[in-house]
Amino acid sequence: MTRDRWITAAILGVALLLRVVLLGMKPAHFDEGVNGWFVDRMTRTGTFHYDPTNFHGPLHFYVLFIAQTLLGRAEWVLRLPLALVSTGCVALLLAFRPFLGAATCRIAAVCMAVSPGFVFYGRYAIHESWFVLFLILTAWGLSGLCHAGTRRYLWAAAAGVTGLILTKETYIIHFVAYASGYGVLRWWERYSPSAPFTGAVQQWTHRDLAQTIALCLGVIVLFYTGFLLDWSSLTGLLISLVAWAQTGMGGVTGHEKEPWYWLTLMVTYEWPALLGLLAGLGLAVRGARRTLRWLALSGAAAFFAYSIVAYKTPWCILAIVWPFYLVFGAAVVRASVWLDRWVGGVAAALVIALSATTSLRLNFRDYCTETEPYAYVQTRLDIHKLLTPLRTLVAQDPANAHLIGYVVLGDVHPLPWLLAEYPRVSVLNLTELPRDVSASQFFLVAEEYVEEMERTLRGPWFRERIVLRGNSGHSQTLYFRPELFAQFFPGRQPEFTGPTPAPPPEP
Repeated sequence: MTRDRWITAAILGVALLLRVVLLGMKPAHFDEGVNGWFVDRMTRTGTFHYDPTNFHGPLHFYVLFIAQTLLGRAEWVLRLPLALVSTGCVALLLAFRPFLGAATCRIAAVCMAVSPGFVFYGRYAIHESWFVLFLILTAWGLSGLCHAGTRRYLWAAAAGVTGLILTKETYIIHFVAYASGYGVLRWWERYSPSAPFTGAVQQWTHRDLAQTIALCLGVIVLFYTGFLLDWSSLTGLLISLVAWAQTGMGGVTGHEKEPWYWLTLMVTYEWPALLGLLAGLGLAVRGARRTLRWLALSGAAAFFAYSIVAYKTPWCILAIVWPFYLVFGAAVVRASVWLDRWVGGVAAALVIALSATTSLRLNFRDYCTETEPYAYVQTRLDIHKLLTPLRTLVAQDPANAHLIGYVVLGDVHPLPWLLAEYPRVSVLNLTELPRDVSASQFFLVAEEYVEEMERTLRGPWFRERIVLRGNSGHSQTLYFRPELFAQFFPGRQPEFTGPTPAPPPEP
């Protein structure tokens, strides 16, 4: 194995280990529960019905469906495909070597491999890693068309665009960002030319282009129609853009943030990307690489667009920062030439080491800490106060999977997916609760329903107050029957006792 391959293997090995070690450790997030619920619905109905107000394309759900069907129902199963995809993002940065140089791409890949954000959300079963993978693939394909012009890059760019459309409606932001970055680049080159560059002669034909477009359109139609079983969903492609625009700018979701939110996250977690953003200003000087200039300009355009959109969730930072890792890598290489190789290398190593240290702390210790901005509306460890007893009882006797329980909450995810393995556990609203709940073995009740709920309970119950979701301001109460759950409360007496029903009158 050559030195270059050893370095590549080491970078990808570190990236993969950080993403798969203890993958099921973190409680399922709200969005993971929603995605798992969609997968369960696909299993029941045999197809995926696309909802244009969900703001996410169908590809992710089909992959999760395959993973859950093959490997079973568990948090780590849903997350494994995304951990692999996130590692693939690191590999794609290395693929820019013919255009930007090996050293630049290696530094960028290391930054992404240990990034607190890329590791944190690479360990989540959400769409964002897919989205970044296709963003990078699109940029790589377009760069390759400019440098080499072969059909390989045409197919790569087309596959990237197709994947973006199949993943998330915010693709429109990045299409505009890529185009505007190129437009600004061509304008600026009138005053400050890039490094000498000879555009490649395109080696594909109009027939190749037609075949590529036809295949990509066919894939989009297949996925959005549930593989031709639900043609009504196809119009959702356009409806989703209107719905997303209203949500993104409407200011009524509770996820609205200030324009400088992304900059705050970068200051907190993503120091290599922050330095890359600042170093992008240096690319205005004469003689900078054209591809790097385009990546920096389109990255800046996306940064600006995401800043003015009111709706902001922290995992979107991945789609914003990835080009700036490449700019940071190029800046380190340039600094090593201008100053000293050791000075540049040691400074970069310190920045990356600080990023890696933060990543380890966040992902393996503070992954549920409410003060961590990346742990956004994260399910707390309190959920194990319910799941651990249930799973232990089933391990002791599989018949316990049929115990009766009620979850009475307003905001229920990820519980419908987590509790779907218990067919007699019901997740419902208070108005849906049956009159006779005497056979129930446990209750999980929202705090606002506790007083009314306790008027219906009879006999002794262990009672445990919990908070399921960070930063929500809501708490819940668990009730367990002592006859079944006493082993999980050693030395404790039931904290609540409801009135004992009167015996039936004698005849």
